[in-house]
Amino acid sequence: MKLLSTIIILSVPFTFADLLPGLTSTAPDSSFVKERIAPPANTTLYEVYFARGNRIYQCNPEKKGFQHWYNVQTHAFLYGTEGQTAPFDREGNEVGQLSAAPLNPKQQMSNPMDTMPVIYNYRDGSWAGTARPLATTTREEGRKERGDGVHLDDHIVPVTKASTDGYLSHAKYIIRLNSLEGVVPAAETCTKKGLLINKPFTAYFMFYTDVEGMQQLSEEEVEWKEMVENYTPEKLALAKTERKEVAATEKKEAEVETAAEAKEAETASEAGAVVEVEAASEADAVAEVEVAAEADTVVEAAEQEENDPASV
Repeated sequence: MKLLSTIIILSVPFTFADLLPGLTSTAPDSSFVKERIAPPANTTLYEVYFARGNRIYQCNPEKKGFQHWYNVQTHAFLYGTEGQTAPFDREGNEVGQLSAAPLNPKQQMSNPMDTMPVIYNYRDGSWAGTARPLATTTREEGRKERGDGVHLDDHIVPVTKASTDGYLSHAKYIIRLNSLEGVVPAAETCTKKGLLINKPFTAYFMFYTDVEGMQQLSEEEVEWKEMVENYTPEKLALAKTERKEVAATEKKEAEVETAAEAKEAETASEAGAVVEVEAASEADAVAEVEVAAEADTVVEAAEQEENDPASV
């Protein structure tokens, strides 16, 4: 039983001793951020995500940059924390994802020195790309500095690339806080080129924006809520059905209108034919009258000639 308990304890990836005080059940706010990694005073915290994922390291013995290990991929799901208590990483609570990609056009070689985390928010497709940290954590009370070979450091990064619109496009700074595990493997473990090691990690990601960003977020919140309310499977299906019904109605009306126009054209054609017949009949009658008149004239001339002796 004692052995089993020991195995269970060792299998727990993160210990409560490594959590920042006060973060056992709630997400952090700005009061948890140390001055060293605090964003500018004119910025405001507008979103906090909890992340759980993996960092993939690859061994390259001939390089010396990061103790021969390079973070070639990072992926984590982001979970909403607003109005919730831990655990945040519940199924169905995912709101986005974090991944690393070499976005620097000058660093497109294999194992680039810099990979920029790209944080996607699937709800509206917006994203934010960051540069290298501006500052990292110093020693925390009662424990060694994060980044000590056990945990990733806590740091602040500037947003250098972002989508042109959407929720995350307003981010100016992102703070990674209360990072647990995920640290680069020890240099002596890099014994074979190409060796891969998966290091799970968790952390909070805190998004800060400026005054203008807060104003834009306030305006977009209304639009976003309307979009969320309207873009549900049920409402989309209903809208699709309504569009089909409208299209069918318009098609039927067009067919009726076309038939009416054809009937009208046919009637007009028939009326035109009648008019032509009547005109022809009238012309014939006039011709007959003219012929009769000419005949009468001839007869009258003949009779006059016959009765007038002088004409003989």
